[in-house]
Amino acid sequence: MARIALILVPLVAWEVCSRLGLINGFLFPAPSAILNKLWVQSGPNGNPPYAILWHVADSMLRLLSGLSLAVIIGTLLGVGLGMSQRARLVFQPIISILMPVPTLAWTPVLLLVMGIDNRTTILVVFLAAVFEMIYIVASGIEMLNVKMLWVAWSMGASRRQVFWRVIIPGIFPCLITGTRLGTGYAWRALIAAEMLAASSYGLGFMIYDASEYMNIGVIYGGVMMIAALGYLLENVLVGKIEAATIEKWGVLNER
Repeated sequence: MARIALILVPLVAWEVCSRLGLINGFLFPAPSAILNKLWVQSGPNGNPPYAILWHVADSMLRLLSGLSLAVIIGTLLGVGLGMSQRARLVFQPIISILMPVPTLAWTPVLLLVMGIDNRTTILVVFLAAVFEMIYIVASGIEMLNVKMLWVAWSMGASRRQVFWRVIIPGIFPCLITGTRLGTGYAWRALIAAEMLAASSYGLGFMIYDASEYMNIGVIYGGVMMIAALGYLLENVLVGKIEAATIEKWGVLNER
């Protein structure tokens, strides 16, 4: 209840101030007017019809595509770095150099190479999450009890069996943590990239397009949807996976 109150109280104050004219109603329209605008745009009377649904669907498709690639490739590369000292010596400096570079800095280069396309935004999402996944998975491998590997190898386990039955379960908490952090980074990078690289739909494109026509209600509505969807993705979706796996297995430290 306290969390809900922390959100509702500012919204109610905003609504009252906007309706009483205490703040600029054009620059700060009432939340009820913003929600009504979103409701209209999400239905058959929107311009175009069901516009909000198309924007959300395109953003989610780009996010899940890029994030899935980042989780798969980041896990494989992270395991490789964690298992091989030679690979760490070669690639860790490169990752350390590239990791602090803001993902949006790559967008102009990607636009020149790939053009305004879904591939550009998906690649931006991938870059936003993959380095975090590599770093966290490699760190998880380094912390893995080496005796577990020795036991598996001494019992004749193949490399594939060791990977799927020892390494992946052993680093699963790191995978969940990396996915949670990567989702947050990827979501923010996607919205920014859509403002530059999306050709038609997407929440970032919707906000940028609305700013061209001074459609303030749609801009605020887009920001609210980005915040709500980001929370659901990072805390509810990943949290459900966490609760169904590592919390259930008792391998996650209590917060």
